[in-house]
This record gives sequence, structure tokens and C-alpha cells, in this order.
Amino acid sequence: MFLLNFIGVFSGRIVDMGYFRTALYIGCTCQVLGVFTTAFSTTYWQLFLAQGVCSGIGHGFLFAPILSILPTYFKRHRAIAVSLSTCGASTGGMVFPVIAYTCLDSLGFRWTTLIMGFVVAFNAAIILLFTRTRITPRKPRSLFDVGAFKEPTYTLFAIGSFFALWGLYFAYFYLGIFGRSVLGFSTRQSLLALITLNGVGLLGRIIPALLADQYFGILNMLVPVVGISGILLFGWIGVSSTGGLFGWAVIYGISANATQSLFPAAVGDLCTDPTRVGTRVGMIMGVLFGGFTLMVGFLVYVLTAIRKARSKKPVCYLCSTQFLG
Repeated sequence: MFLLNFIGVFSGRIVDMGYFRTALYIGCTCQVLGVFTTAFSTTYWQLFLAQGVCSGIGHGFLFAPILSILPTYFKRHRAIAVSLSTCGASTGGMVFPVIAYTCLDSLGFRWTTLIMGFVVAFNAAIILLFTRTRITPRKPRSLFDVGAFKEPTYTLFAIGSFFALWGLYFAYFYLGIFGRSVLGFSTRQSLLALITLNGVGLLGRIIPALLADQYFGILNMLVPVVGISGILLFGWIGVSSTGGLFGWAVIYGISANATQSLFPAAVGDLCTDPTRVGTRVGMIMGVLFGGFTLMVGFLVYVLTAIRKARSKKPVCYLCSTQFLG
């Protein structure tokens, strides 16, 4: 998560300089290489370099560039266009757990990961074949658009996103662990809960985007969706049964995925100059990477507290960050 956001600071700027294809080639190569080398990892440092560093670099060189070119193609239907593209996250959130669910016991870790690698390679080929930029790049500018932070709207949005997304991803990290350690889930039940959380995200990414384009506007839709996600995280405190957790995962999956899809569309909506979208998306990533770095350390405390003492206070702290955002 750190590299995905941190590298976006540079890869977004690369797009505005006219090196979009270069960013794609680097990103796709590192993504595919990272998954395949993960399959052959036998020690922690190998896994860290393959899955953490190599794949992280690949994600960083793809995430911000792809998000930055979509708003340049659309104005009236920008939210739904960006949201449809982000549906791949929900689809992948179902496909890869299903691969693990069906293959780990029979094929083992190596071949299961190799199958995932072939899926990633196929997707990378589609990206390289069909993805194009619309805006002709201008003269090279500085790495950062300092003037963006002189705009109160952009600055407040960046700060708000920092706090809103800090708490948002907690469920994705902890849902399976909570099911196993608190409710006695099996590994397969935990995977099914994660698949549910991601699967319903297709509705969350499409329906709010349609409402934003047709009636409310992107920012006006994003704010209540973030608030609902925070309320639902508070609601997790009362979950004490299998049915309750799956029901909660369905509702939270819709709101959390709506937030994730509306966020990049809002960045493009705040930038009036389409030749600067890549830079500004990258700068937002720069604001966020610190939040994700802090989140990792904070999650260690959360997981330790709940696993040892069943304390739910840390969940409340994460909820409060979303309301602050």
C-alpha cells in the first residue's frame, strides 16, 4: 500500500510529461514479475521483495496513471466512467480469493500463485493493447504543482481524503481474522466473507456513481457515503454472529466501494486543466501514502488489542478518522 501511493507522486507526473506508455510497461512488468517470483519464494525476505516491493512498484506505476487519464475522456459522465473502471478491484477481490479457495488444498501455494500470475499477465496484456491517452502533453513542468495547494478546495479535499481512507480499509485487513479469532470461522468461511465484501462492491461502485452524474454531483455524493462507512464501522462493534457478520459485510461493502470509486473521480472533477490531472492525482497519492504508512502501524495495535483482550475501542478510533475526513 505504501509503494502504490508513494510512487503515484512520480508516475502521475510522468503521464503529464508524455511518458504514459513507459509507466504502463514498467507497471505491468513489475506486477507480473512480482506475482511469479512470489510463487517461488521460500523465505520471508524473498516474499517481501517479490510481493511487497516488486508488485508494489508495479501497482504504483499503474494506479495513478490509469486514474489520471480517465477524467480527461469524460466530463458529464465522469463518475460512472471512473467507477466502472474501478469495478476491476471488486472483481479481483472475488476472483483471487476464489482461486485460493479452490486451489490451495489441491495444488499447493506455488501453483495457486502461478495461476494468479497468469491472470495478472492476461490483464496486463489487455491494458497494454487498449489503453491510450487523449491529451497531448505540454512542456515539462516541475514534479509538484505547488499552486494546487493554494486552492482551498483541493487542499481540504486532500486532507479529508487522508483521514477518510485511513479508516476505510480496516475491514479488508481484519474481516477474516475477526471471523476466525472471535466467531470461530474456518479458513474457507473467512475467504467467503472477504469475497462477499468485495462482490457487493460492484453495486456500490455503479449505483452511487450514476446518482452522482445524474443528480447530486461527485463531491455531494462522496461526503455522505464516507459518513455512512464510518457509521457502519461503529456498527461492527455489535456484530456477534455469523449471519450478522455477513450481513454487515454486504452493507459495508457497498458503502466502502462507493467511496473508493468516487474518490478518483472527484480528483479529476477538481482539476480544471486536463493536462495537470496526472500531477494532481499523484500529489493526492503523496498525501495519502503517509496515511497508509501510519495505518499499518495502527493496525498492528488494533489486531493485538482485539486478539488478546477482545477490545473494540481501536475500532472506534478508526471510525472517528472517517468522520474527521
